[in-house]
Amino acid sequence: MVVSLIKEKTASVVDTMSYLECMDHRIPGSQCIALEELDKKLPAFFPKKSQPIVFYCESDRCPRAGLAYEKAKLLGYESIFILEDGLVAWKKAGYEVESFQRIKRAPVTSIKFEKLQTLLKDKKGLFILDIRSEDAFTTNHIDGATNIPLYTLHKRLKEIPKNVPVIVIDENGKRSFLACCYLINNGVKDVTRLFGGMESMVRQKKNKG
Repeated sequence: MVVSLIKEKTASVVDTMSYLECMDHRIPGSQCIALEELDKKLPAFFPKKSQPIVFYCESDRCPRAGLAYEKAKLLGYESIFILEDGLVAWKKAGYEVESFQRIKRAPVTSIKFEKLQTLLKDKKGLFILDIRSEDAFTTNHIDGATNIPLYTLHKRLKEIPKNVPVIVIDENGKRSFLACCYLINNGVKDVTRLFGGMESMVRQKKNKG
């Protein structure tokens, strides 16, 4: 049913990932509204609460579409849907994806949390970039990290230093690769991602506890 609504253009489609991810690859005709900006932007894009809207994100592991659904319901939208399993399911079904500003892929080094701990102890001028949401960062983060959520990265690029190593941290290691590629393409050459994201750190601490 939901796929039919999209293909027949009966419903509007909203990509709940970041602007960079949405512009890199999305379902044709999607509006790019990051989950973190939904409360503000959804009423501006869709003033009629009866407008059918389909939310989606990257995959079955991504909770953003479900959270967007809940937010839209609280805002009073009456005809809202979720694309089950997100963009991955859409592509597996053979449907096309469009790209407006494809981010050139680049080789990205990954490190595990144990290695990051060693680097932090050495205190060698690292810039720890946490691209998770503001709420997630407030709940738990690495001391000294700077929070620039992925949905704001394209607007705050100048805040990333180009003369020190940059370590990029996300939720579970799924989004940091694209963020690293974006930074590399914009002159930030010494970029590394934390393998497994913050989830890897939490697991490590639990195992030690």
